Amino acid sequence: MTAAAERDPSRLAELRAKIDAIDESVHRLLMQRAMVIDELIEVKGTARNGAAFRPGREADMMRRLARRHEGHLPITAVEHLWREIISTFTALQAPFEVAVSKGDDSVAAVEVARFTFGFTVPLLALDTAGEVVAWMEEGGDRLGVVLIDEEAGPWWDGLKSAQIVSRLPFLDTPLREAAAPALVLAPPLADPVPFEIGCFVASGSREAVARFIAAAAPDIIGADHAGSRASILFASTSQTESAPCADLDIRAVGGYAAPFRPGA
Repeated sequence: MTAAAERDPSRLAELRAKIDAIDESVHRLLMQRAMVIDELIEVKGTARNGAAFRPGREADMMRRLARRHEGHLPITAVEHLWREIISTFTALQAPFEVAVSKGDDSVAAVEVARFTFGFTVPLLALDTAGEVVAWMEEGGDRLGVVLIDEEAGPWWDGLKSAQIVSRLPFLDTPLREAAAPALVLAPPLADPVPFEIGCFVASGSREAVARFIAAAAPDIIGADHAGSRASILFASTSQTESAPCADLDIRAVGGYAAPFRPGA
């Protein structure tokens, strides 16, 4: 835009009117989305725990959003807006709460939880990942966020009913906001889909776990060694839980969609 155009009152009024019209259209579309959600509730219902959580569908939506995005508006700003919309409408289907482990950095923990789940959903900050897991295992429509780098012992050993369903941040962009690595926990999903990356717990003697690490070279998310026993949480694209390992217990504890790098 030229300097003359910027000083043209009629042109400025025209542009502001366009912005107002776009804002109105966005608002009307959000209201239409809410009406569709009302119909969805009538058709499918949300009586079961986890009925409104769709991590696979959400990952697919975010990938499509990132692929079509263009212009100078930061993709992370669009991601946050979209996550606010998803979380709010999910809560309309089935109200839920989120708990996050504060770990060693409570500010970073709350930032990643609020960036992902917005401000409509109630947020509970707990001291450790183990407390988040215990809270999840009580049941109900809940989500948990645990910081990957937190030194909190083998919290993954407490996963019985709850499971890992997402890894944060999902969009892999440089210098992004709310970048603390974290995992999202959820109750059993009503309509589960195969995870692109599976999460597994391997536990046993220190020697058995060490042999497994040397042989399989797993992508270790967390590790704990206490006395003669050891436990690791790792990610894999293979069906590791079916692999025979003497003196080692390997079990699946969920998984997540592979993080997406826009433009890659």
